[in-house]
This record gives sequence, C-alpha cells and structure tokens, in this order.
Amino acid sequence: MTANFRDHVHAFLAEAVLPRTEVDRFLDPEQPKWARFDPELGYLPHPSRVPDGVDESVSTYRYGPLGERLTIAYADRPCRVNTYGDSFTQCHQVSDGETWQEYLAAHLGEPVRNFGVGGYGVLQACRRLRREEAGAASAEHVVLNIYLDDHYRSLDAYRMLRVGRQWWERYQSLPTSMFHANPWEHVRFDATGALVDQPNPCPTGESLYHLCDPDFLMETFGDDLVVHLLVGRLTGRWDFLAGHRETAAALGLDLDLGGHDAGASSAEAFYDRCAFRASAVLVERTRRELASLGKRLLVLLSYPGGTVADACAGKPRPDEEFVRSLDDLGVEYVDSLAAHVADYRAFSLTPQEYRDRFYNGHYTPAGNHLFAFMVKPRFVRWLDPVPPAYAARTSPLSVHGEALA
Repeated sequence: MTANFRDHVHAFLAEAVLPRTEVDRFLDPEQPKWARFDPELGYLPHPSRVPDGVDESVSTYRYGPLGERLTIAYADRPCRVNTYGDSFTQCHQVSDGETWQEYLAAHLGEPVRNFGVGGYGVLQACRRLRREEAGAASAEHVVLNIYLDDHYRSLDAYRMLRVGRQWWERYQSLPTSMFHANPWEHVRFDATGALVDQPNPCPTGESLYHLCDPDFLMETFGDDLVVHLLVGRLTGRWDFLAGHRETAAALGLDLDLGGHDAGASSAEAFYDRCAFRASAVLVERTRRELASLGKRLLVLLSYPGGTVADACAGKPRPDEEFVRSLDDLGVEYVDSLAAHVADYRAFSLTPQEYRDRFYNGHYTPAGNHLFAFMVKPRFVRWLDPVPPAYAARTSPLSVHGEALA
C-alpha cells in the first residue's frame, strides 16, 4: 500500500472514531436500547420500543425465554421450526404479532420461532443458528433467511465503517439507542481460495472503547480488504488489488488493473465474488452440520425494495451467482424476488408504486403478510408431517380448542 493511499485510509478511519459516550450508552444496562453486547456475534436483540413503524408508529420488540422474538400464535404448542437471519427475519419496523413468522404460524396452526437479528450477515446468522440449535431451542426444521446485503456483511470486520457515520448517527438519534454494527467475527479467503474464519477484533465490552482511539482503528483496520475497497471507491485508487491477485485467481477471477475503469470493475467483481462465494460455503457448511444432527435446512431469499422494483422493471438480479450456487448444491430455497415479480404482474402500477405497497425501508405489516404467503407453499411441502392446517381437515375441535385425532 503506497504512502499516499495509506494517508487516505488514515483519513477515512479518523472519521469513524466513536465518542466514548456512545459506548457508555450501549454498555449501560439501565439505558433503553435495541441491542446488547455479545462477544461472538457483536450484539443480540434487547427488548425495546422504537419509533420506526409504518405511519410514524412505534414498534414494540419483545423476546421470549430462549431469546427469540416473542411467539404469539400457538405459543403453547411444541415448536419444530426456527428461523434465522437479519432484520428481514427479525422483521424490523413492525411490532410483535406483525412478523411474517406470526402470520405464517397463525395460518399453519403451529408456532414458528424468530431468531432474526437486524444487521446480521450470513456468517452471524449461521453462528447464532449453531448456538441455538445446540441448546434448548433446538428444532428439527431450520430456516436461514438471506437478504441481499447479508453476503457482504460476512466480510465486514466492523460494519459501521461500510454503512458510514451518517447512518450510524441517524440510529443513535432515536430515543431508544440502536448502537449496533460493532465489530464481530468475520471471514476472508486465503490465497488458495479457502474460507478462513477471523476473530472479533473487540471481543469484550471494555474493548469497544478501543473504537474511540484513531490509532487502534488504523492498526486494526488499516490493512482490511473492505476498508481498502471503500477508500478505493472514494479515491479511484485500486493499486491495492495487486496484493489480491492470487486469491482472486483461486476464486476464478483475473484482476485487470490497467486503468481507472478496469480497476473499479475488477474491485467490484472481486468483492462480489468473495461475498457470494462465502455465502455458498457457509450455507453448505451449515447444511452439513444440521444434517449430522438429523435436521433439515430451508433457505429463504429476501430483497430490498429497490431491488424488487428493479426486477419488476426487467433489470437483471444482482445475486445470480449465489442463486446458481444454491442450485448447484441442491439446497432447498424460496426465491422471493421471482415471487415479487410474479405478483407485480397482477397490478397496473409502476415498479416503484408496487414497491411502496409493501416497504417502509423494511417490510410493512402488509409486506410481511405477503412474504409469509410467498413462502407458505414450500413450508407445507417441507414440513413432515404437514402442518395442522393441512392435516386431518375434517377433525372436530375438542373442548380445549384442539383438533381431535
């Protein structure tokens, strides 16, 4: 890395220094907060009320004894489905009872647990999945919901560096602190193309105060691939990619650094390849682990509203490489992007108007209801035995409200 480029990296990281008061607030158990510290995953959800809902409403986030988002529909019944993922799994910006899991559970006649956590990547979701499935929450059927940006989050050592201070400050300005995107475990590819797990740079609550020190940021993240990509986008400098030629070649890419446009194109292709390949490896690793325990995996694919609008307008999907990997691996999945396009064709709307019916940043309650019924047919085929709503259709109810055998 040239001295000039290092100066740009230093300036970039200097803008990311946190005030100690923000860390104080996050670690203070008496402060209202959306998340709490976790040494492996970075953070876990915390009960909260956040003014982020549809029509300027307040969303209520509550959690059960296993750490799952509060189960309401058929909570008294045995649970055989656990779901994991990011905010599109947690169902950010809606209250308890308005999640797609609750709509789905109410229809199927059995509970569906929600272990989603806003901001998680594929790696973090798989880490939480592994933890919960080894404990009291264990279920036979496991769902991994993957949102488009989740592929890239697995590569983030410190996600705040990528989302930026403006994003961070907007969430910090809410009455309920939404401090998250702090450092966590992440992955990189080595020169042989093997996926390598990397430790959390800040594995204790006290170590989060290092994020207030510009020297620590430079020492810890100054040579980070994602940081270099971000600085490259700001400066047009891509010469750092020369140090990644061997890894790129192992992943099937030939990096062209012949000019500004070629370097930018190579950088984005390398970033995409690392992100999508990492997700494919993580999904297959997780499927094998679950299969060894006699469990089944189903992958759901979720997308931001802009990507849905683009697809409805006929633009190509950005994750084609990952979808091909799922097909090649024989992984069971539900593609909500294709389902949205099929649904859109029933409307006389522009793609943007269609998007606005279901999104408020994340899904609105209406969007979660739609998603629940997009994935419902696969759930009915996947669950064995079939859910109560699709079995013993003529059985009367007992005095306790349960179907008689």
